[in-house]
Amino acid sequence: MGEWSLCSGLSAAEEHEDLLQIASRHSYPHMYDFLETHCLDEEVELIKELGDHVTNLNSLERSLLKTLQKLDDYLNTPLPDEIDENSMEDVLASNRKFLDGDEMTLADCNLLPKLHIVKVVAKKYRNFDIPKSMTGIWRYLTNAYGRDEFTNTCPGDKEIEIAYSDVAKRLTK
Repeated sequence: MGEWSLCSGLSAAEEHEDLLQIASRHSYPHMYDFLETHCLDEEVELIKELGDHVTNLNSLERSLLKTLQKLDDYLNTPLPDEIDENSMEDVLASNRKFLDGDEMTLADCNLLPKLHIVKVVAKKYRNFDIPKSMTGIWRYLTNAYGRDEFTNTCPGDKEIEIAYSDVAKRLTK
């Protein structure tokens, strides 16, 4: 399996174990620490919830907002290396580009395409936009859209709309 495959076909537990091995092997200290201390349960649950929203549009807005808020809170919470223990000033919000810092990691390659799909499908079929007040999510998406490795591997909006049109039609009946 390629390390940067976006569609691994693995279970959440297998993906978690795979992420731990890759984080360790490639020395992603923040990602490895996060995986170890939080067991990736929250991210696995978040990814599952985002996927569920795509296929269950009836309760989309309220539950999607709750899930997106969790992600936004995480993205706006400073990582340990963003906090200078010797500084008199508190770091109130993170400015990092991705989940683990300013470099894209495998966790981003897993989450970003799903987040993009949710954004496109919710807009097309429910006229729902991710609130602009969710600055962490918008920063995260904007940084992803600025990266060739994301834009060259993520399907275009029209392709996503077509792929999910049957699901959206069945749910509105």
